[in-house]
Amino acid sequence: MISIIICSINPEKFEFVSKNYKELLGDAPFEIIGIHDAQSLCEGYNRGITQSRGDILIFCHDDIEIISPDFYPRLRQYLQVYDVVGCAGTSHLVASNWGFAGDPYLHGTVAYPVTGDEWPGNRFDLSVWGEINSVVVEGIQALDGFFFAVNRRVVNEIRFDEQNFDGFHIYDIDFTFAAYLAGFKLAVCNDILIAHQSRGNYCEKYAVFSARFMEKYQGRLPVQECNNRQVALAKNLDRAQMLRIGGSFRVARS
Repeated sequence: MISIIICSINPEKFEFVSKNYKELLGDAPFEIIGIHDAQSLCEGYNRGITQSRGDILIFCHDDIEIISPDFYPRLRQYLQVYDVVGCAGTSHLVASNWGFAGDPYLHGTVAYPVTGDEWPGNRFDLSVWGEINSVVVEGIQALDGFFFAVNRRVVNEIRFDEQNFDGFHIYDIDFTFAAYLAGFKLAVCNDILIAHQSRGNYCEKYAVFSARFMEKYQGRLPVQECNNRQVALAKNLDRAQMLRIGGSFRVARS
């Protein structure tokens, strides 16, 4: 069974993403656990873990749309090899934001609506980090939290840090980096295409949680490097066009 845990205070977005999962998963056994009063994302996700029954757990935002029609078999396939998988992240974490590592350590593929205040969108900008001939990137140290999935054994050992991250920032970097440090195998899967409405919200509270992260992992992160962050952009695409680009990853690899 797959347990999908979503913290949401927006009924329309929760209904849309739930419908998206139901259409993609079909007859596969799954449960959707909605946490609608989370004190923080860490608290909400931990509560969802306690309620969950699945051997695979998905943690995701409510403002996503999974575009890949073969999402379920690919996710199952990857989680037979890796412990934690996502769609964007870094193989060399230097700070509380995975993007700070810069090239050549950034990997992933994410679609964003052309108009951010319109959701669900019909036209998208596709961002690609890293080489296109890598369908799966191993050796990942941290993942973006708009979507990632784990095997049950991960949450049996690692939980979200409610004490340090009692808000809505950096919960994802902390959890996935903790999993990496514990010896679990993380990967970025470039052929699972997901659209995400938000491009990030770096408010004053973000800086507070960032400082907590740096203090928590003092001595376990390399000296911060400010490398250039290069991203390939394909603008104003529809879903079919994005899937054709995603298919090129597989062709390039073969």
